[in-house]
Amino acid sequence: MRQRTMLAAGFVALVVVGLVVGGLVVGGDAANAGDGTNTGDVMRAGVHDEQTRRDLATVAAHRIYFGHHSVGRNILDGVATLSAEAGVAVELQEGPVGQNMDPQSKFAAFEREASARDVEVALVKLCYVDFTPTTDVAALVRDYRAMIERLQARKPALTILHMTPPLHARPTDVKSRAKRVLGRAVWEEQANLRRLEFADALKATWPPDTIFDLAVVESTVPGGGREWHPVDGRQVPMLWPGYTSDGGHLNDVGQRVVGKAFLRFLAQALGG
Repeated sequence: MRQRTMLAAGFVALVVVGLVVGGLVVGGDAANAGDGTNTGDVMRAGVHDEQTRRDLATVAAHRIYFGHHSVGRNILDGVATLSAEAGVAVELQEGPVGQNMDPQSKFAAFEREASARDVEVALVKLCYVDFTPTTDVAALVRDYRAMIERLQARKPALTILHMTPPLHARPTDVKSRAKRVLGRAVWEEQANLRRLEFADALKATWPPDTIFDLAVVESTVPGGGREWHPVDGRQVPMLWPGYTSDGGHLNDVGQRVVGKAFLRFLAQALGG
């Protein structure tokens, strides 16, 4: 028994040393991790252009309510930057709804706000912290669908849009790498799988032109390619590291890229 314990400890030690010294990446595709991404592609990704100006003008002409938390604020900061650079003023009705890690409170707050406001379009965004490896996605989808149905019945003229949850970047710390080597689950990767399952449910329920696929935008590398990694037999999208400084929130580049995509989505939903 003692010998087996010593062998196991020795194996773990070798794993950790290998991770520290060699920078070993197991269970992922290094080509999808943002390595070798062209700097020019990154710099161009969030730059405003003529299409963005038209999108800004379309969005500015409508009354839109957006319920969110911190990543939503990141997105709106990107919209504000593009708006200032393009010289086209845009002001959405927006604000935080409910409490983080309590998605039902967000649904309830959004329903109240959207019901009370004089708007044409409304949408709410959950946060990455609203999902854990043990989230009951089916129950969450039921609650969301019931809220949307009540809101639509109360305000039949309101256009309700949807948004997939934001992602977290793939953890690259030594502990997470060691867990992959040993075949153990990594918390944020499992949580990303739950986020993907919620996104899949949205897409199975509502038309694609009513869904802003934030997860796709966050996991798409400038210049092409996706940040995918295997989790429980599925290829799961993860936040591209170049868009974040803390693994979850968007940095300046991420804000621009997602803000630009959000404007394009809204403009298209509004017929622009």
